[in-house]
Amino acid sequence: MIRLLTQDDKKIILEYLQRNEIETSFLYANIIEFGVDNIQDIRRCADYYGFFNGEGLKGILPFYNLGSCIPHYEHTAAVPLFAEIMKDRKFEFLLGMENVVKPLYEEIKDYKEINGYDESSYFTNRNFKPFILGGVDFINVDGVSGEDVVDFILDGRINGFNQFSTREDIRKTLIQRGEEEEFIIVEKDGKMVAQACVQTYTPQINQIGGVYTIKEERGKGYCKAIVSEMCSRIIAKGKMPTLSVKKNNIPAVKAYTALGFQHYDDYLIIRCK
Repeated sequence: MIRLLTQDDKKIILEYLQRNEIETSFLYANIIEFGVDNIQDIRRCADYYGFFNGEGLKGILPFYNLGSCIPHYEHTAAVPLFAEIMKDRKFEFLLGMENVVKPLYEEIKDYKEINGYDESSYFTNRNFKPFILGGVDFINVDGVSGEDVVDFILDGRINGFNQFSTREDIRKTLIQRGEEEEFIIVEKDGKMVAQACVQTYTPQINQIGGVYTIKEERGKGYCKAIVSEMCSRIIAKGKMPTLSVKKNNIPAVKAYTALGFQHYDDYLIIRCK
């Protein structure tokens, strides 16, 4: 059985997420910050569909207002049922662990226009090896940051991640970040050169994302330095750093493994129209 979940289901949802903590990190943080019921003007709210096998919740299919679909299931019986809903729903990104996402992709690929299929690695860091780069400053970003910061993040969204965005989108993103979801920028001689953030969290992990260095400053260690700084902050909270990286992004993979990150599982990010 599948039905739309509501705030009354929060307890069983959190029990499900705790059983599958790393694989459902986005769902956990969004539900903690914004609840289960969909509020349309909040980008990180969603329609959450639940798959039930008997009395137990065995899968969750969320469609976020920001355009992402991040499914998870414990029983493969959810796949055809989720796929039928996904065929009729509009979303821009389908993402998650490959063993979960690929069976769904195979079911819906003939019903969607696929614009990108990125094979990534999901990394965890249980053996952090710090990297310090001299002469840089780390600037904390928040919802009242200036226009220069908004413009820098917008440039990263468009040119670093090939995602259409606006200044208003960036401001909303910053305002709606949770207290644990830090966002930092590296400055070198007063110039902003790189960024990274905690994009989501669970009781045990902080997932790093949004890592970007401007084109003319790449290869100078800024990516490695900012991720190292973020790892230090995460570990100081008693949590484990995680992140995902495209397998063909060799410089980033080398930087992360040098910091102690290791492959946890294959991860897919699929762009749909």
